[in-house]
Amino acid sequence: MSDQVPLSIPADGSLKVLAVPVIEVPSAPSIEELTAPEVFELQCYLSADGWNPSTDEQVSVDDRLCDRQTYERRGRFSDSLEITYVYQGQDMDAEDNKAFAMLRAGETGFLVPRWGLDHELPVEVGDLVEVYPVEYGLQRKQPPEANGRLRITHKVFVTGPTQRDVEVVAAS
Repeated sequence: MSDQVPLSIPADGSLKVLAVPVIEVPSAPSIEELTAPEVFELQCYLSADGWNPSTDEQVSVDDRLCDRQTYERRGRFSDSLEITYVYQGQDMDAEDNKAFAMLRAGETGFLVPRWGLDHELPVEVGDLVEVYPVEYGLQRKQPPEANGRLRITHKVFVTGPTQRDVEVVAAS
């Protein structure tokens, strides 16, 4: 066993989340698609607990007549996502209200998180990202809290295969 402690990356500020309208090949998102003018960065709208991806992996039972033990195998799985972000309440056109204005129920696109680099750094060719093809659910206003901020939560439906740790590619 090594005496050296593995490097860890601080979570604060190390997640960039892009809302991208179009990606032609989700397994190879291009730098042009991820930096197009209609793409916007979502991470600063999200509350500290506002990026909530999850994966539910089912169990496939593999019983055998000759055995007394029940075996398990990997079964189907589903990815899901819920996001929570701040909103302004009245000024729907404010730049500070862009997440509320853009992520409307029924709209489709892609959410693209990049983990492990400062969110201020631009996306570059070779960066590893995840690509979620999504349809946005209903926006749910959260109850007000003392000393809190107005927030919206909504389910984001994952509508196709999630691409995990794929490289951003040059022009397609």
